[in-house]
Amino acid sequence: MARRGVWLFVLLFVVLSPMAARASSDSDCKPGWRVAGTESNSCSNLAVLQPGNDTRANLLLLLADLEDKQPAPVRPDQEGAEKALIEPSDWATFRGALYPPASIGGNGPYAAGEGSRCRSNDAGAADFVATLKAEQGVTAGERDELIVARQGLRPDCTGAGAGQEAVSAAAAHARSPLARDFAAYLSGAAAFYAGDFDTAARHFAALGGSAQPWLKESGRYLLGRVEVNRLQAGAFDEYGNLREVAQRDIGKATEAETALQGYLTAYPNGRYAASARGLLRRVYWMSGANAKLLADYERLLGQKASERGVSAADLAEELDTKLLPLLGTEQVRSPLLLATLDLVRMRKGGALGGEACCSKALTLDELNGQREFFAGKTELFDFLLASYQLHVARQPRAVLGLIPDRAQQKSYTYLEFSRQVLRGVALDAVKDRNARGFWLDLVGGANPTSQRVVIELALALHDERAGKPERLFEPASPVRNETIRQTLLRYSAGPQLLRGQAKDTAASPAERATALYTLLYRDLTRGAYKAFPGDLALVPTDAKPEADPGDAEGDGAPSSDVFIKPETASDFPCPDLKSSIATLSATPRHIGARLCLGEFIRLNGLDQAFLDTLPAKDELGGNGVLFPGRKFSRLEVYRSVVGAAGATADQKAYALYRAIWCFAPTSKNGCDDSVVPVAQRKAWFQKLKRDYAQSRWAQSLEYYW
Repeated sequence: MARRGVWLFVLLFVVLSPMAARASSDSDCKPGWRVAGTESNSCSNLAVLQPGNDTRANLLLLLADLEDKQPAPVRPDQEGAEKALIEPSDWATFRGALYPPASIGGNGPYAAGEGSRCRSNDAGAADFVATLKAEQGVTAGERDELIVARQGLRPDCTGAGAGQEAVSAAAAHARSPLARDFAAYLSGAAAFYAGDFDTAARHFAALGGSAQPWLKESGRYLLGRVEVNRLQAGAFDEYGNLREVAQRDIGKATEAETALQGYLTAYPNGRYAASARGLLRRVYWMSGANAKLLADYERLLGQKASERGVSAADLAEELDTKLLPLLGTEQVRSPLLLATLDLVRMRKGGALGGEACCSKALTLDELNGQREFFAGKTELFDFLLASYQLHVARQPRAVLGLIPDRAQQKSYTYLEFSRQVLRGVALDAVKDRNARGFWLDLVGGANPTSQRVVIELALALHDERAGKPERLFEPASPVRNETIRQTLLRYSAGPQLLRGQAKDTAASPAERATALYTLLYRDLTRGAYKAFPGDLALVPTDAKPEADPGDAEGDGAPSSDVFIKPETASDFPCPDLKSSIATLSATPRHIGARLCLGEFIRLNGLDQAFLDTLPAKDELGGNGVLFPGRKFSRLEVYRSVVGAAGATADQKAYALYRAIWCFAPTSKNGCDDSVVPVAQRKAWFQKLKRDYAQSRWAQSLEYYW
């Protein structure tokens, strides 16, 4: 959840504050590839209820289960499959996959609040024209002039706008009573968009006596919008932030509420009823009437989706924006809201300071005390209890008693899917021998559009933790997600799996490239020198660089071109890479060949390769590399050469020179992960200058960083 601000010139409600607590700022970030996560990450939303999700995502999943008709799953080969969730995602991507943008009726946008009043101009013009064309009580000339005037009204809500003169002319030329009513509406609209609210209110109020139904209803509705605009004009400071409650004009809020309630009393199912209710919620928010706001949201959450007048996605966004930061759980009675807030309070690290809902960590006694509010929603409450046991109490066996096995269903609601995923995570945690079979059983019923990636990720995590990632690459494996497969190849695969995937013509080009690059890199850096020539022969002769070798998140895979066409502009004499590796294959401790392998790694930027920077332990790829051998370290080679009896003076001087350069220019070790005190670097520097003073290495080096 994030606090929001409003750009004053349009009064649009957008995220401004960095004080994100429950939702997220949706800024650029790296997805966390984990299941049932407890760390908040703005781009790690999955279609499973979990503490780490954005609150909007969790609320949207709960609301989706209340839809009158569930959308049919989209197969990966169907049109629209590009909307499927294929990775942990930010809120915008997550929302778009579950709820593609669509308006509710004709006034859906206003459920989220008034914002810029000018955004209703096009819809208002369409209603005006359609109504006028259907009326017989105006002359053709009046109708044409009024339509042209309305369509020519192009306001910008800064006090000016095109079309004002045409509106005045049309009003002056209107002769019939009905034409004068339409002209009054038109004059009111022009004044409203120009910010002349007194004039607008006068014209709209006059329509209360009109015999034309649409004019009468829309005039009553627009009186409410006039008052909302009066209120919001002074509700925000010069930076677009909502003022403190004491600084707002509560009298104007009362007038806006009265006007909107008047419309809803007269037209409870009117054309603009959904919009009026959305504007009422905005009035409550701007005036600090949180109790009324909460009551209205709880009313909406208790309605059928078709009766709300606002989509589930818009409702989740609006509720998260306007109310959740202000709530304490003791105020809430809606099971959906309680569940959303409870999940937040199960996040890693416990309570979130500065937010009413989450200033205290959730306790089991408090959770049990909410049971009465989940009457009729036992499965949701049991899910919350099980989530608490897993994420907070660290008692995975308790989860198995709360969530029965239903892993062979043909489809799942999001709640039931979340329950089963939680059970699967608990089975893995207790190392149940049937855990893998459970995940496989879930595959058949998982929605390909949103749930499939969760199961594939869970299976991948299971097999990686079991030390058997090769099972995921068998022909019958259900794990087809490219990112999951490439992550396993980069961080978890052993030589046999890498070699097999590099040769597998059924695998995608990116997967083969990833496998081959990783295989060759690990051959060199883990001492598999005898295997390197045969593996190098797998590199296509026309291989070209396709991506930055250090870019683990690139769209393509790193190209193995670097191993056949490396940078070789060394200031230390070396043969080609294959010759150096052939020497090491025969004599692994050969001084010159080891220095030359170090040159290859240095010149081609492989010291801190992404392949040796593992994800977090609870993420995919974080279990450790299965490739045998100890990682090659340039600094370790240099230190050993300095003390080697068989090394030449030039080799020792170069080793000292390069050991010192490992720390240039920031004093941070760029050759491996070891920590070397400045005193040691100084000693190397002094030794180089003293013992090898005539070498070009000693003469060129000025610092020891």
